[in-house]
Amino acid sequence: MELNGSYYEKNLLKAIFADKHIKFFWKDKERRFIGANQAFLDFYGFKSEQDIIGRTDEDMGWHVDPVPFKNDEYLVIEKGEPVENAEGTCIIRGEIRNIRATKNPVYDDQGNIIGLVGYFMDITEEVRKREHRENRNRRDELTGLVNQVGLMEQLEAFVMGYQHRGINFACIYLNVDDFSSVNENYGKEYADELLINIAECFSLTLATGGIMARMCGDNFVILHQLAREDQVDILISRLRLALNKVNVLSQHQVTPGVSVGTALMSEVQHGEELINLAEARMMEDKEERKKNQISSGIS
Repeated sequence: MELNGSYYEKNLLKAIFADKHIKFFWKDKERRFIGANQAFLDFYGFKSEQDIIGRTDEDMGWHVDPVPFKNDEYLVIEKGEPVENAEGTCIIRGEIRNIRATKNPVYDDQGNIIGLVGYFMDITEEVRKREHRENRNRRDELTGLVNQVGLMEQLEAFVMGYQHRGINFACIYLNVDDFSSVNENYGKEYADELLINIAECFSLTLATGGIMARMCGDNFVILHQLAREDQVDILISRLRLALNKVNVLSQHQVTPGVSVGTALMSEVQHGEELINLAEARMMEDKEERKKNQISSGIS
């Protein structure tokens, strides 16, 4: 590509293109490569521009999904609209890498678009760190389950499945009985150990079709693709039965119980309403269980 302009402009462009971190390239109106800087060639492992000239991205086969890149370039070439900081992925030497690309139209002296010039940067490490932070923000540090933030995101996906495809699902709200007394009598370390074991027990019992989250304290929520109340009842029975197998590694032995409330998406209008209904029913179950304990003479 010939760099027209003053001596200063030419050397300025040469200095920019020499940047080892920014991968520059330019294409004709058919999206075929005309040239690229050394950083671009080094990134893909090419010996010279001849390895890419006259070829499109599809010819190179370095995008898992080439359609977004193609659409961006048509937008630049056909409408003259720049594309800035578009994120995507490309395959580099057997590895999928994350990139952020900017592309601008190139005009001739008559103002006609004759191609595009663009550049991109490898942001793989940045994306990995960002995803790690986001994942950490969506996970409960103690049990490793999805936390309340992550649950609400999952709930949105379940609700969309119900609204668009009619896939009903259940919300099961569980609270560990007398957990505060466990904490008071045996200490936080033992109480945490108990929660971890309960979370593992429930997760194994769920198998497929459902997700589980730890809310605050000793509250857990399950979203499961069960469309009928009898199916929900069977799952709850399995969860209660599985609790008998909870093994606490410390010296104290506690047989945990849970109060449970359930609701189906078909009963409500919104996702948050579903969780609130299940929680309210859990509180009703807790009160009923307390009354039964008193009437049975259990303190």
